[in-house]
Amino acid sequence: MDRENATEIQFFAGSNIESAVTTLLQARANGENAFIEFNGHKLYSADVTMDSAYLEITGKTKEQSDKDQAEWSKNYEKEYAVAQERAKANIPNWVEKGKPFIFPERHEEWQLCVEGRASDLYHGSDLDASLEIMEALENGASMEEAKALFNKQGHSGASGVMVRNILFSFTNRGPEFWEATAYGEISPESQKAIADKKQENIQLQKAKNQSPPGRA
Repeated sequence: MDRENATEIQFFAGSNIESAVTTLLQARANGENAFIEFNGHKLYSADVTMDSAYLEITGKTKEQSDKDQAEWSKNYEKEYAVAQERAKANIPNWVEKGKPFIFPERHEEWQLCVEGRASDLYHGSDLDASLEIMEALENGASMEEAKALFNKQGHSGASGVMVRNILFSFTNRGPEFWEATAYGEISPESQKAIADKKQENIQLQKAKNQSPPGRA
């Protein structure tokens, strides 16, 4: 058996090197002349071994790859735990920093939001981004300036959504910011939610303006 006239075995994206090699070794045991294309590399049942595949694709043997992966996982878990503790310790600071930009009626909800975001994947970095934009808007930044600041923060899709939702939920100009940073056409359902939130903010602003000095 050689590589000539090998038949391709379709392999699902997301599968790993080990399963690809196992599939080819099974094909060889069955007398099949086959190959699998894995991340731009062709592996053949005629001559594949576990180490040859790992060396071609990663530049390391399987043993070394497994060792490096285990070390990476260990370091990641350690770094994650440190970041988690740091985020939890910073909860009071995030809560207090946000209060001047948020209607008092939403302070309790803000506390819950901060606690939830601090224990999430981003360890509160989305809170930092949100607070930066809140402060800019509070100081009179235009929507274009706020949008430019948002874009400069370099969000992934998920973190960008979270920041937009935080601004929408808590700040007076949040609905306008959500509109300014929307991707594509805004659905009728979202348009209604925006209109409702704007009306709610108008009422909360009126209540704030009418409250005795020092209450807000």
